[in-house]
Amino acid sequence: FTQKVAIKLIRSGWDRDEISARFRTERQILANLQHPNIAHLIDGGVTAEGHPWLALEYVEGVDLRRHCDEQNLNLKQRVSLFIAVCEAVAYAHARLIVHRDLKPSNIMVDTAGEVKLLDFGIAKLLDAESAQTTALQVFTPEYAAPEQVRGETVTTAVDIYALGVVLYELLTGRYPYKLSKGSNPTECARAVLDQVPKRPSQAITQNLKDPEAATLAAHRLLSPHKLRRELQGDLDAIIMKALRKEPAQRYTSVQELAGDLGAWLQHRPVVARSGGWR
Repeated sequence: FTQKVAIKLIRSGWDRDEISARFRTERQILANLQHPNIAHLIDGGVTAEGHPWLALEYVEGVDLRRHCDEQNLNLKQRVSLFIAVCEAVAYAHARLIVHRDLKPSNIMVDTAGEVKLLDFGIAKLLDAESAQTTALQVFTPEYAAPEQVRGETVTTAVDIYALGVVLYELLTGRYPYKLSKGSNPTECARAVLDQVPKRPSQAITQNLKDPEAATLAAHRLLSPHKLRRELQGDLDAIIMKALRKEPAQRYTSVQELAGDLGAWLQHRPVVARSGGWR
């Protein structure tokens, strides 16, 4: 039969033994992932020159953030799509797999409007006994959790953190940390370690007369004032909990994060706002 696929090959100049091992691991991981919101493995093998390759489901579409902005989706529609992303990640976590590089370019929306999670190339099978992975430092600095930047043990908490960053950008159109234009990876990593992210409601309205704020709000069918009001309270608390520096202070699971977002959609109390003196 004939179909369109995405081909992944090892690029030259990499440590062949290490990358080959990771490629074989990825092939096995993808073969075990069968979820409607995860791009699935179709085939895999080795070229005549000895280079491993994978044939993956080809996703015709755009990344999640671009899709939401092009369609001018409101906050509820954006959150609903994001919950589908959470369900895919939770499915992988239930099989002891951490993605470790969640970012907008790895989260696509196809032409049918379905979310597709891509690229488990640096995912590692969690050890069933220790529930931990090795600390191989391969990640995108802007979306890496503090413990990844420090080279510490990687757990499912790093995916929860990355989801928090993606959700922050999805709802505000801005990045959680203050970075200069053209920041390098080291500056990004330093911001993740040292800076406290602004609350989403504060990030969108630093200057209500800023033309960019009006444009960002318009993509969400709101004015800057109304967008700030929508973000204040529950959504602020949910995102800030996912972005906590200490893994133990974040959501205990992706299901819990998705549950809070579902509660927000249904106007019910959220876990992220419980436990305070008030």
